[in-house]
Parts: sequence; C-alpha cells; structure tokens
Amino acid sequence: MLKERLAARSSGSGADGPSSKPKSPDKHAKEKETIDWKKVAAEMGEMRNGGMGDMRTFMRFQQKLQSMSKEELVSALEEIVGLDLPDESRQMLEQMLLGPLCQKDPEFALTRYIDRINDERGGMSWQLAKAMKDWAGKDPAGATAWFDQQIAVGKFDSKSLDGKSRARMQFEGMLIGTLISTDPAAAAARLKSLPEDQRADAMRNNMGNNIKDEDQLAFANLVREGLPEEDQAKTLAQQASMKAWGEGYTQITEYLDRIQATPAERAVCVEEAAESKVQQLTRNKKITREDIDAMREWATSQAPDTTDKVTGAALASSTHANQKLEFSEAAALATQYHEASGNDDVLIGFLTTGGAGHRNKEEARALAEKISDVKKREEILSQFQ
Repeated sequence: MLKERLAARSSGSGADGPSSKPKSPDKHAKEKETIDWKKVAAEMGEMRNGGMGDMRTFMRFQQKLQSMSKEELVSALEEIVGLDLPDESRQMLEQMLLGPLCQKDPEFALTRYIDRINDERGGMSWQLAKAMKDWAGKDPAGATAWFDQQIAVGKFDSKSLDGKSRARMQFEGMLIGTLISTDPAAAAARLKSLPEDQRADAMRNNMGNNIKDEDQLAFANLVREGLPEEDQAKTLAQQASMKAWGEGYTQITEYLDRIQATPAERAVCVEEAAESKVQQLTRNKKITREDIDAMREWATSQAPDTTDKVTGAALASSTHANQKLEFSEAAALATQYHEASGNDDVLIGFLTTGGAGHRNKEEARALAEKISDVKKREEILSQFQ
C-alpha cells in the first residue's frame, strides 16, 4: 500500500500528489540534509516492534529514498556499513536502501552487489533476485547473458553439502518466470537444463512472479513438462495459494480453470489454497462456522473428495493463527462436521495438522476415539500417549 501511495505521489497523481509549485531553496536544502541513520534505525525498529511511530514521517522518509540518485543510495549503503549498529538494524537499513537502488537500475545493483547474492540476512539475496526479474523484464537477452557469465565464473557455485545453490535457484526462478511471458521456449530450455532434482526448487523460487492470467496455462504446461511428476501438483498449488489472499474463492477457481487442472491437481491446489485462506481470514478476525461452510462449499465444487480433509486441516490451522480459535472451539466444530458427514477425514485432518493436538492431548484422544477406522484410530491415538 505504501509503495502504491508513493508511486502515485512521485508521478503527480492522486489527491495528495505533489504540487506543481516550485520548491523553495530552503526546502531543497532541507531535503539535502545529512540523514542520521542511527536515528532512522531506531525509529524503524520501534515501528517494526509495534511502537507508535509517526507514519507521516515514515512515508516522507520513503519518498526521500525514492528521490535519491543511485550514487546517493550507494554512498548511503557504504556509510551504513561503517556505523556502529546492531546487525538487525544494519540489515533493515540496507534492505530499505537496496530496494530503490534495484528499482532505479537493476543491472547496476546486481553488478555492484554480486558478492552478496548469498547473504540472506535482511532479504538481501531476495532483493537481488528480484532485480534480476526487473532487468529480465526490460532486457531478457542482456540479463540472461550476464547471469550465465556469473555462473560460468563461479559466482553461483554451491557452498552446501547437497550441491544446491539457493541463490542460483532464486535467480533461475525469477528469470524463468519472466521468460514465460517473453520467450516460453527459452524458459522451457532453461528449466530443462537444470538437474532434475533442482527444477522444483527453481520454480518454487519463481513465486515472486505472480504469473499473469494470460501466461498461466504456459506456466502450468512448463511445470508439467519440466518437473518430476511428484513435484508438479505442489508447484501449481503454490500459485493457487497466492490467489487465496484475494476476496472469496473466485480468483482461485479461475486460475484452476485457466490451467486446465486435472482432478488430482485440483485436489492438491484446494488443500494448499484452503490453508492460505485460513491465514488470510485470521489476520483480522476469528474464523466462524460461516467461514468454514463457505470453504467447504467451494472445496466441494472443485474437489469433492477433499472437503472433509480440508475442513479438519483448516480448523487445526485456525487454532494457532493470529486471531485463533481455542482448541475446544475448533474441536467442537470438527465434531459437528464429522457427525454430519460421517467421514473420518474431518477428525483425521484436524488431529494430524499443525500439532495442536499435542498441546491438548486429553481432548485430542477423546476426538480420536470417534474415528471409525480402527487402524487409523489406533495410529492417531498412539501419537497422544
């Protein structure tokens, strides 16, 4: 929201856009004042920790960062390195400065900070991977050539025992996700050039790309053709999960229809999207029976065999969400749905998701006793000894 407001202000649109009146010399001088980075870090830290910081001051500071040249941003980044700051504060400031730098000139940011691609503190590696996406969107050939050159000279060599480079998978995912729009054949060739056991990692790191509606079928076909079968549905489901953060379920259904999801793919997507929907709903309120009923109605329309399992898992997740249900409240609802459907999947999903039952063993055992499948009942009871 802040980024959208700032973009509107910088472009002159919106009710609070900047006036066309020339700025006074005093205002120019004020904007050029040296920034006290320690003070900024303290204020941002207070706001991050729930303090009552001044939002107007924060937005003015964000505007100032957007107005700085790339040279000024680099100078500020170098200044911050030399300050006596806690690591967390330094990383926060670096993240705030690197974002605008990557937006202004992604090629410059990548070239200058290539040695920090493995630095995951403060989101540094992710921001650089995002810069790859932005550069590839403007100049796919140039971005691809640069990336391949860095791979060739060893910048993306793995330092882990499993031989995988997380940084490379982030960059590959961002690049492949962008090429789907501009050159699907190149995207497919790039994915297939990776070791088979790393392709799903690359596509999971593509989640920074919210695939455009018109490219979603191409994305799905790339997943089906390039990933091992056991990774395909889960990867498609990640995009479905992103759609769950909108209102209702229409966006998820439209996505599933656009990618021509098979029944098996639909089932996995429904389960993943339902979990995300619980997170979305519980940001501001406690989940109600009406919320669960709406979820069940949607799940039944898409993958009927998943409805009861999804119901149980959703109730379990709601016991450790932001606006959580008490375990007893969720258990009561699970019991009601189980009695109405006669399907053990409600209780099984509830008792095997998220570990809430382990914190409420006595109640969990009482629920498990209601499972009609003897083998499954004994298996779950054994978990709550």
